[in-house]
Amino acid sequence: MTCYVDTVRSYPNAGLRFTDYCHLLADTRDELHAMAGAVGMPRWTFQDHPWRWHYDLPAHLRDSAVAHGAQVVTMHEVGALLRRRKGELPIA
Repeated sequence: MTCYVDTVRSYPNAGLRFTDYCHLLADTRDELHAMAGAVGMPRWTFQDHPWRWHYDLPAHLRDSAVAHGAQVVTMHEVGALLRRRKGELPIA
């Protein structure tokens, strides 16, 4: 399973249950959903988008994702992953 987590960031004014999050991403949606399930993220929190699909992972679950095999990546690497996904979309 190839999944990724980036740096935790604080969103104190977002009105969310937690204030600190990172992104949980993967090479495939199946891998992403499997990892999210393994760390206890409910499926309804999945953020679907043609190429930016991900979960906003609360900071307290990040270590669990890494323990389950998620690779720690930089925001630069996240950008490269998203550009690759966008480039793989069929031209409309």
